[in-house]
Amino acid sequence: MLKAISIQNIVLIDDLQIDFETGLCVLTGETGAGKSILLDALGLALGGRAEARLFRQGATKAQVIATFSLPENHPVLEELDVHEIEQVGGELIFRRHLDVDGKSKCFLNDQIISQTLMRRLGQSLVEIHGQFEGLLDPKSHIEAVDTYGALEKVRVQDAYQAYHQAKKDLQLFQTNLAKSLERKTFLNFAIEEIEKVAPLPGEEESLEVERAFVSHHAKIAEAITIVEKSCDSALSDLVVSHKALNRICDLLPEKLTPLIQASDRALVEIQEVVEGMRDLKSDVEGTPRNLEVIENRLHSLRQLLRKYQCADILEYLKSSGQELSLLDHGEDHIHALKEQLDVLKGAYQEVAKTLSEERKKAAHALEVAIRKELPPLKLEHARFRVNIAPLEETAWGPNGFDRVEFYIQTNPGSPEGPLASIASGGELSRLMLALKAVLVSSASVPTLIFDEIESGTGGAVASAMGDRLKVLSQTMQVLAITHSPQIASSGDQHFVVFKVMAEKETTTHVRALDRAEKYEEVARMLAGEEITDEARAAAKSLIGKAR
Repeated sequence: MLKAISIQNIVLIDDLQIDFETGLCVLTGETGAGKSILLDALGLALGGRAEARLFRQGATKAQVIATFSLPENHPVLEELDVHEIEQVGGELIFRRHLDVDGKSKCFLNDQIISQTLMRRLGQSLVEIHGQFEGLLDPKSHIEAVDTYGALEKVRVQDAYQAYHQAKKDLQLFQTNLAKSLERKTFLNFAIEEIEKVAPLPGEEESLEVERAFVSHHAKIAEAITIVEKSCDSALSDLVVSHKALNRICDLLPEKLTPLIQASDRALVEIQEVVEGMRDLKSDVEGTPRNLEVIENRLHSLRQLLRKYQCADILEYLKSSGQELSLLDHGEDHIHALKEQLDVLKGAYQEVAKTLSEERKKAAHALEVAIRKELPPLKLEHARFRVNIAPLEETAWGPNGFDRVEFYIQTNPGSPEGPLASIASGGELSRLMLALKAVLVSSASVPTLIFDEIESGTGGAVASAMGDRLKVLSQTMQVLAITHSPQIASSGDQHFVVFKVMAEKETTTHVRALDRAEKYEEVARMLAGEEITDEARAAAKSLIGKAR
């Protein structure tokens, strides 16, 4: 549940702290007092978009903090473990810090997180609903049925993805095959041109080495001659010194033996240098290729790389040959792709059919549950139905091949049809409340916020909606922003939102009402600006009935 929200420098709010309790919390106030600012602020704390209009005039920084407490088994806590975010006793503190220059920082339990993660976690904690939100869009109807039935759709989604990819592969190959004459002409030319040059594996690197060798041939030959002469002279001198040491070795064996051993090693190493230089001299004395020939060969190889925009011309040659072979046998490949598509289509249809059957059972159960909710909401004559029809094959998707839409008949003898075309505004408000009341058992969101859900209703209907919100709040936290005295009278906790106008500024404030103040606020909502004794009596009666 939402425990508290702290707001600094958001629109008309200077510095505000609100502590919430369980049950039904209502927020009332005059139109324009700033009730919507609270929703904007909460949206910021839960990863919503930061806009310049939300900054309090003259402020350079703004901040919103939302604190939640959750049961130990809530799925959000598992995700915190994945992201290594510290948690203490199931309490989560979302903090959004804004700078006037547009910079924004998101924190959860004082650890910085991404706005995307903040938004995703926030959607698991709070649902905010306007008057008809979700009901007018048939796309939301299928999600409502599937949520209520706790339907597993992963197999259908995976099967659809494989089937959809197979369709794309077939379409792409058919498109390429239609252009195959032009493509085959290009590939044949490319293969012929590359094979004419006949590149060898690693040839470019070998040519680079050879070019360096040829470019410096004279310097290398001169150095070889110098080294040969020096080594011959050194070897001759070293042999003489070695013999001399051996002649006196017996005289000073302890001192001379290490020197003789070093001399032996020097003789071996000098000999290795002499032999290596002979081999190198043999290579150098051979006739090297002309430098121009090497440069031309390198140019030919690199021109192919540039022309065909590849890093390895032999790999390009191989892939071109494979593609040409496919195009030469295009009809065979299309046949194979079609066979694969048929297999995947069948697999998709099988799991989608199973999902459809489960969905129809869930839809029937949802119909029964919502019909039970309608009489308490003064819709006892309405008939709610979930209409499920097959989609055209072109509209199949990861949710299966069903079109799901909510239908209603508001009165006996009146036509049945989609909600958007049949139900009035007040009826839509009550239907949304009924739907949320039914879905609450299958949802993990602990806090529901309704923003003027009573629009289009009044009197006994609004009172019935207040009663249903009260019942709903027994299983989860419910916050209701309302202009209805009937709904306000049902609140366990009541806040009034009001503006204070000073000489140079206007600020929005929120005050928790005690029982006596609640009577006055409900009376104001009933009577208007001038509160009468009759309005106070009516308020007392409403609040008494609500309790």
